[in-house]
Amino acid sequence: MPPDEYNQPTDTDALRPRAGDWGAAEPELDYDPDAVPVVYPVATQWCWRCGETAAPIAGRCPWCNTWTDGEPPRREPEPVLSIDDDPEDDWHTDAPQHAIPVRRPYLIPPIVIVVLAYAALLGTLIMCAVIVAVRGASTPDEIQEAQAFVEVASTLLTLGSLALVWSRSRQKVPDGTMALAWVTSVPVLFALLCLNLLFFTVLRELLKPLGVVEPERMKMTLATVLLICVQPAIVEELFFRQMTLGVLRKSMNVHLAVWITAAAFAGAHLGNILGMPYLFLVGAFLGYARVYGGLTLAMILHFVHNFAVVAYDAWR
Repeated sequence: MPPDEYNQPTDTDALRPRAGDWGAAEPELDYDPDAVPVVYPVATQWCWRCGETAAPIAGRCPWCNTWTDGEPPRREPEPVLSIDDDPEDDWHTDAPQHAIPVRRPYLIPPIVIVVLAYAALLGTLIMCAVIVAVRGASTPDEIQEAQAFVEVASTLLTLGSLALVWSRSRQKVPDGTMALAWVTSVPVLFALLCLNLLFFTVLRELLKPLGVVEPERMKMTLATVLLICVQPAIVEELFFRQMTLGVLRKSMNVHLAVWITAAAFAGAHLGNILGMPYLFLVGAFLGYARVYGGLTLAMILHFVHNFAVVAYDAWR
């Protein structure tokens, strides 16, 4: 354009395509601005590893980052660069990048916190047993004081360790299983209580010829209900079924995590070594109740079980 035409106004009509020009016809879009937008539901998938049901993100479970949508992509081998290669050609590629959820790393791995908390719990129980033995505590009041000390210490330990791994220990109940779990847990709990009665009756009869002294019957008092029924139903469920089971489910199959948690639950009852096989079954039952019915169901079942055992021992 000559210099004298710099300040001339541009003819915008001349730049617009005419009806006969190539490509002048604008595409007709099938779009209604007044139409209601349609929201398509996102398909959820069940994760074989952690047992959660959620919509996959980039083909992976948002809970444990396991591949759940089809076959996992194969990682191509990285090219070997030489001195003569241009690094920029390998850095900038047109390969699609997927948004993978990135978890903020923990200062201490959650599984390590769970193991340390369990070891501290066992250490507290052993230390209390040694103190009781050294002091020669034999009356019910002295034993109850020692039990209260253990339960206060275990409560503080559970709350502290659970706060450190709370985001990792969260668990989601699968869709459509809660109602069935609440209904079926009642007959299973009744069967376990009958098994408890049979197991300890046979055990008591087998130990009589050996001269084993039968422990005193428990008394149905407010302190007994709080120490044996209420506190374990809340604190033990938070420690084992929420924290331990929740952390283990992120790194292994849900059924294996339930049975490992049940073994840890039975091993924590050092004052009832002969009853550990039965407590192992109770721990597995409460674990599955937590997985398919929620934490509230596990707490209620734990309370009802302990209350029934105390009531039978006090009134038989």
